[in-house]
Amino acid sequence: MAFELKMPKLGESVTEGTIGKWLKQPGDKVNKYDLLVEVQTDKVNTEIPSPVAGTLKEVKVEEGQTVPIGTLLAVFETADGEAAAQPSAASAAQPQAATQPQPSAPQPQPRAAQPPKPSQPGGAQAPTGPGAPAGRGPSAVEPPRQPQAPSAQRAAPPPPQSASPASQSSGAATATAERPDLSDVRATPAVRKLAGENGIDISQIEGTGLAGRVSRKDVEDFIAQRQSSQQQAAARVVPAQPQAPSQTAPARQAPVPSLAGDELVPLSQMRRAIANNMVQAWSAPHAHAVMEVDMTDLMRYRDRVKHEFQEREGFDLSPAAFIAKAVVEALRTVPSVNSSWTDQGLIRHRELNLGYAVALGEDGLIVPVIKDADGKSLAGLMRSIRDVVDRAKARRLTLDDLSGGTFTLNNTGPLGTTVSSPIVPPGQAAILSSESIRKRLVVTDDDAIAIRQMMNIVIGFDHRVVDGSTAARFLAAVRDWLQTVGTSVPVY
Repeated sequence: MAFELKMPKLGESVTEGTIGKWLKQPGDKVNKYDLLVEVQTDKVNTEIPSPVAGTLKEVKVEEGQTVPIGTLLAVFETADGEAAAQPSAASAAQPQAATQPQPSAPQPQPRAAQPPKPSQPGGAQAPTGPGAPAGRGPSAVEPPRQPQAPSAQRAAPPPPQSASPASQSSGAATATAERPDLSDVRATPAVRKLAGENGIDISQIEGTGLAGRVSRKDVEDFIAQRQSSQQQAAARVVPAQPQAPSQTAPARQAPVPSLAGDELVPLSQMRRAIANNMVQAWSAPHAHAVMEVDMTDLMRYRDRVKHEFQEREGFDLSPAAFIAKAVVEALRTVPSVNSSWTDQGLIRHRELNLGYAVALGEDGLIVPVIKDADGKSLAGLMRSIRDVVDRAKARRLTLDDLSGGTFTLNNTGPLGTTVSSPIVPPGQAAILSSESIRKRLVVTDDDAIAIRQMMNIVIGFDHRVVDGSTAARFLAAVRDWLQTVGTSVPVY
């Protein structure tokens, strides 16, 4: 029997993957659980094992290609009953992939500014699963779309032709069944937000991405075409139509000048993921607060114990371990910071899973998670920090390493910063940045002037969850632990 292996779902927010390397070739005998193919996502690299035993008959996706979840990767020849007994994870997640009807009729053009296209890109692979549009049989033809209110307010050009009364009445009767819902359009939250801010019905944009995905460039091209059409119409019409409504929501991206020697650097999957996550994160109302910490006594204590730690563990005892321990203790003191926002209410997390931001140079930034950080000693936190940093730089993190974070620590001190404004990761309430430790002249409580080792700590917080007074209490708890308890806390 033939068994079809499809791209499995490799994470909650992962929608596609890139084939890195096939570990087996057509004609090879494959045992169950043998590693079959390397897959790269915007989060991690992983190896997919074979769910069946048999012979690899055909490879459907070549190395280097990026395909969405549910795409057919390979075909196996298996023993009778083996394929039926071992359904792939991808086929279980998307049961409609093989049976979804494909639209065969040309799609109507949504606006005059759109260049004519005979059919929807990626039509050979229709959307699958619960988000697939219903009622689109092989002979279904969409009625002409009615102009949307936001677009009309922005003085968009009228449709190229007017529909007859009969077609208007039939269109009104079938609009619900024929027109895809906005949730059926394949696009990221950032792309949907950009379309909404510019008054664009995203279902009117024909995506050029995989399986008809609407990309940010598609939206920006649509905006540029609309603005060009408006300018041409204004040049032909006297007097020109007032353009005031169109100025209420200007395009977010300014024109980029073309200069001699410019080089276009293609976006990596990680850079795209960072961009999408940051746009999503910044949609929350951010606020920041800063507090000074006198690290003099703690640094002296670290100097006393770091040599023994080095001999025992084989690596240095970094100030980051003390800061992580201070964050854990402060979250116990102010537990409301260890929360998440939902429209139904605030979720207070019992687990304390500490995200630790790791810079990968020009490649970007990644935040592995230290699970159950509140149950670790100072040495345990240092081991965990060293482990996630080493594996992040070696690209050996797993999806489990990147999930479940409830609070994030961003240790920017080694980079030399003194004050930063960190962005709260999606799904969390706050993030803390620990800045560089520097010697400064300080006026002490007894009015003396002394040289002290000072550090700024900065909290970025979602103001829907955390108020300014709560953020200040949390910073004070971190500061007080570092200045008092941390100066003598047992390492083990």
